[in-house]
Amino acid sequence: MSAIVDKLNATIGALRNRHFRWLWVGRLSSGVTVEMGTVVQGWLVYRLTGSAFALGWVASGWSVATLALSLYGGVISDRIEKRTLLIWSRAGMLVNSLAIAVLIMSDLLQVWHLAANSLLNGVFFAFLMPAQESIVAELVDRRTILNAVSLNAVGFGLMGIVAASTAGALIELIGPAGVYLIMAAVYGGAIYATYKLPRIAPTGDGDASVWSDLWNIVGYLKQRPAILAVLLLGLTRVFFVMPHRTLMPAFSQDNLGFDGAGLGLLMSILAVGAMLGSLIMSSLGDIQGKGRLLLLSGAASGLFLILFVSIPWMSGVFISLAAVGLFNSIYMVLSQALLLNHVDPVYRGRIISISLAEWGLMPLGTLPSGAIADLVGVPPVIIVLGLIVIVVYMGAMAYPVVRRLP
Repeated sequence: MSAIVDKLNATIGALRNRHFRWLWVGRLSSGVTVEMGTVVQGWLVYRLTGSAFALGWVASGWSVATLALSLYGGVISDRIEKRTLLIWSRAGMLVNSLAIAVLIMSDLLQVWHLAANSLLNGVFFAFLMPAQESIVAELVDRRTILNAVSLNAVGFGLMGIVAASTAGALIELIGPAGVYLIMAAVYGGAIYATYKLPRIAPTGDGDASVWSDLWNIVGYLKQRPAILAVLLLGLTRVFFVMPHRTLMPAFSQDNLGFDGAGLGLLMSILAVGAMLGSLIMSSLGDIQGKGRLLLLSGAASGLFLILFVSIPWMSGVFISLAAVGLFNSIYMVLSQALLLNHVDPVYRGRIISISLAEWGLMPLGTLPSGAIADLVGVPPVIIVLGLIVIVVYMGAMAYPVVRRLP
């Protein structure tokens, strides 16, 4: 019995920190609003336009703003008090949600309002995320960082699964305006949780120019090749691992013969695997050999991508897809923990913002993958992507700069 209690204590170790608990509540709220917003925005755009293309360009505003401003957001998060930045970013998102709710209730909503909403949320997100991620290392001790990052992933994933399924039902029950009002209320709860965090003095140089702060990162990364390598390896995941999510509808319909419910099942299996990976990492404590495990989990995700599109048995397809989610989650947690552990506090916000900006480059992987899949089918594309991933991560094992990270 004591062993079970000890394991449970290890799994939720960071939650014993009162300040981290408040931060975690704010993260749960973020998971709810992101997923609910994605569902209700897509529903409204399609109802207004009937265009799949409109779904893409409205949602792209978020990616464009995040990519353009993440580095600047990282500079700001190093310069000013992070608690204040989190509060104002979430307040902006709250106002955004209220504005859309009012437009719907006034019967004035047009698709450009939703595009503007997406763009503005991307702007706020570009300032929110560097502060939200980097403040973790300032609230918990170094030995608890891996557990804290894992618990963040667990909470975000769990709330994402619940909110995505709930949002659709709420649209039918109370209408899209009601959903946006609920999102605004959730943002209000997140602001309250953030208000309970301690004030932490900024670490950056407020007198230096923004361009100077950005340029200093170049010099810092030259001196810290391990950090640079972790960031570059993250691009491999963005370009070659993540396209499988975009190609999932085509593979589901054309290769598995699934309808919409079947696609939902596949995405749920992926999410469950990711949740399991986060739970595993949260239970391990401050393990050694994080660099080696990072590379192995990256290679494993490539291997199971290949198996996912190659195995002829449905049970094997499901197991392989769950494994993709599991190893992707393990990789994400380890990457974030390594950055928080090994980056000097004065640069932490800017380095985290670089890792976040990488996600804005995802279309560089998804667009060519989709175009080639139209010509040759999804399985050959996924197999090639998986092979590239395996080669990159196993090749990186030959270099000690990442492999030996503790």
